[in-house]
Amino acid sequence: MRGRGGSEGVGWWALCGVLVALLAAPPVAAQFDHLPPVPTRNFAPLQLLFLNPPFERAATLPGGELALLVQTTESSIIATSQGRVDSTLKFEQNWTNFGARYAPLEGWELGLDLPFISRYGGFLDPAIDWVEDLFGARNVERDQFPNNTFGGYVVARDTVVLIDAGEESFQPGDLSLSSKYAFDLPPHWPRLALRGAVKFPTGNAGAALGSGQPDFGLGLATDYLPWQRLMLYGNLNLVYPVGPITDGCLTLNPIVTQSFAAHLALTRRFSAMLHQAVYTSPFHTGSRLLDGTVVELGLGLGFAWNEHVGTQLLAIQNMSGVQQSADFSLMLALQWRPWALSTALPEIGPPPPSTALPALTAPPPAAAPVP
Repeated sequence: MRGRGGSEGVGWWALCGVLVALLAAPPVAAQFDHLPPVPTRNFAPLQLLFLNPPFERAATLPGGELALLVQTTESSIIATSQGRVDSTLKFEQNWTNFGARYAPLEGWELGLDLPFISRYGGFLDPAIDWVEDLFGARNVERDQFPNNTFGGYVVARDTVVLIDAGEESFQPGDLSLSSKYAFDLPPHWPRLALRGAVKFPTGNAGAALGSGQPDFGLGLATDYLPWQRLMLYGNLNLVYPVGPITDGCLTLNPIVTQSFAAHLALTRRFSAMLHQAVYTSPFHTGSRLLDGTVVELGLGLGFAWNEHVGTQLLAIQNMSGVQQSADFSLMLALQWRPWALSTALPEIGPPPPSTALPALTAPPPAAAPVP
């Protein structure tokens, strides 16, 4: 037993030594294939009716480059309320987005996003129950419905039904067009970009696949490289949703979203991700189901096969009441840049210390030969 324990100890210390050496190794600019941040947003079904600008970096694609994005997110929805607003939301939602980004000019980027929405019984309930029981944070509303069942998607205020939607199978939502302009700043400054977006009511509002109205958004994106292995991202957006909507003629407030992310490169291919987001609600009904601010935290991993193809997996936990947002979301993003250039770390961050050698004084001219 002692010999076995000693070998395990040696193995443990060897693993620690490898990790320390990995993190302490001097980074090289072309060592990592950094992917853009995961394009998260508020995945609550009542909030997806409106424009939700995706979380993204400030950098634009090189001029003439095209990038394609496929993103799928599985969310567990559970919320009930009574009183003036009577509602039942119990289902699983799959939100799959097909997007494209194109840079017509250097510093400019245009985007297109079309989501497809599915609602059904799902499969996440048993896993969520196990985790909640493990941490002693059981959601009692889950006990009202059998696992993996579609319990309903109904929201009524007083005697007016606002939403009465059923199961859906891969139906299109609202189409969004976006633009981004990256400011030309000194290389050692954080990058900064101005963003704009408009949402078109292409989804079926009666099936709660869209709001039935256009929305407009404006925002800022920034990113910074404080250390060769660490990339920081930040977004701030203001969305103006056009109303009123639904048979209840609900008027709407502007939406403010704030997001932050940190990506730490573990190896040339793998990266760890931390994500935080805050979303305000456009509703002002006096009900927790519709009103209130959402706070979310996410943890994930990214893997870049090469400069053209990468994938990211992010688990997002709702830190506020389940009435305002999805209880739990699991997000998978695939990114393909078929004409991408070789990837290297962005040319931002503190300027490297000068290593130039002092100029040597020119040698004195040789004496003229004596005739």
